[in-house]
Amino acid sequence: MNSLVEKNKYGFYEVINKPSEKELNEYYSKKYYQNNAGSYEKQYTKEEIEYFNNKIEEKYFVINKLLKLLSNSTFSILDIGCGEGWTLNYFNEKKWDITGIDFSDSGCKNHNPHLLENLIIGDIYENISKLINSKKYDVVWLDNVLEHVFNPKDLLEKCRKLINKNGILIIEVPNDFSVLQNYLISNKLIDKQFWIALPDHLSYFNKEGLNNLANDAGWVSKFIMSDSPIDFNLLNEHTNYINDKSKGKSCHYARVKIDNLIHSISVENAVNYYNSLAELGLGRQLISFYQPK
Repeated sequence: MNSLVEKNKYGFYEVINKPSEKELNEYYSKKYYQNNAGSYEKQYTKEEIEYFNNKIEEKYFVINKLLKLLSNSTFSILDIGCGEGWTLNYFNEKKWDITGIDFSDSGCKNHNPHLLENLIIGDIYENISKLINSKKYDVVWLDNVLEHVFNPKDLLEKCRKLINKNGILIIEVPNDFSVLQNYLISNKLIDKQFWIALPDHLSYFNKEGLNNLANDAGWVSKFIMSDSPIDFNLLNEHTNYINDKSKGKSCHYARVKIDNLIHSISVENAVNYYNSLAELGLGRQLISFYQPK
């Protein structure tokens, strides 16, 4: 096991020596979007944008089942860490009341500049605290945020104060120390735990650990799904993008095509497929849906 992380009482792994919250805020305010940093690109292909929207639509399908959305009602969403604004744009087109929070508006300015007036920019925790005293939302969206924060339970407790009575919290995180990743290490198909990414990722979640944490913060699990298990490529020496970085882009584009095809056949069946993958502990990402206790 890596000496940088340890399994906590909830059952997921976290960094032993974390940077301070102040250090993290300074790091992210400087890093994200300003210089095309992180996983964000300045331009995407048509298929990639279709992929982004398909992933959001699959989550919307689950939201619709849980909330039983009515066409004559107005719903609200808070996207914490809204990035380039794809989720905000999707729900804006659904006529929802949208609000996004992030350290920077650079990503949204590049891809969805028409939504800039719906953004709150600056320290995420400070802005969340301000919103707690002013508004509640039907959906709170945490897409690849929780793994970055110093105190994930505190953030989930704050989200609990932002949600309407029967609202939904959606958490998407990397599926780390998974059964597949452990298999790859045990069988020497990769020589490093590539998913450990410091100082960006401080927590490394699995399904059980995430649910235990959310439950302790006042949430009840309602549904879980994952996404395409791109890590299956690591079982094949010809597509192992960890051992050969040049394979990464082609694996990514193949994943985009596969997921778009699955989505085009049936959104409902796609959601059920990703639910089955999540129950098996597979898929690169975990997407969990919660409602307040």
